[in-house]
Amino acid sequence: MKKLLFFLSVGLLLSAHVKSQQSMSKSCAKEYVCCFDDFQDARFNLAFSSGYVFKHSDHNFREVYGLGMGNIFTADFCYKLCDSPWGFGAKASYWLAFGKTTFLQRHTWLQEVPVIAYVRLSKDFDRGVRLYGSLGGGFAYIREKSYLGHVQQVRGLGEVEAGFMYPVHHHLSIFSAFRYLFPRQKHDSIKIDVGGFDVRAGLTVYF
Repeated sequence: MKKLLFFLSVGLLLSAHVKSQQSMSKSCAKEYVCCFDDFQDARFNLAFSSGYVFKHSDHNFREVYGLGMGNIFTADFCYKLCDSPWGFGAKASYWLAFGKTTFLQRHTWLQEVPVIAYVRLSKDFDRGVRLYGSLGGGFAYIREKSYLGHVQQVRGLGEVEAGFMYPVHHHLSIFSAFRYLFPRQKHDSIKIDVGGFDVRAGLTVYF
């Protein structure tokens, strides 16, 4: 009798646990569907990211700064047109690199602030992933400081970007992006490379 009661109790506990897990799974599924629907219906995206910028091959630049510059911060605001895959927006970045001059090994630093306006085309998939591509143009503020003095320039540039987004919570998604910025330009006899390959990741707030 005691064994029978024991097995009945275990059976009831297992049954309750299974029902609880099924209920939680359904709840999570409903929450995910709701989250994805909100993501698809959102008209505004505000993204914050960081990464690294691999500069074009340039012997003089790499002797001083290495492979590229740190993308310390990028802010990106995009408006998606209603019931359309098209959108437009703008982004601004802050790039920074530290190095040493080739002759006297004195400390130097370089900063670039690219500001871009763009047009974006996006595609949503069943599992919640959104792929996008964009094309834009703008300018970069460039400043280099060393013992030789300061160099300040403003140069025009363009960009091509591709990336993906994935919703992880209401009004929040993760994303990653790759963009190519161009061209390489000069001022005086010094090469100033305003472009490069920017790889970054971060979070997006959508509403």
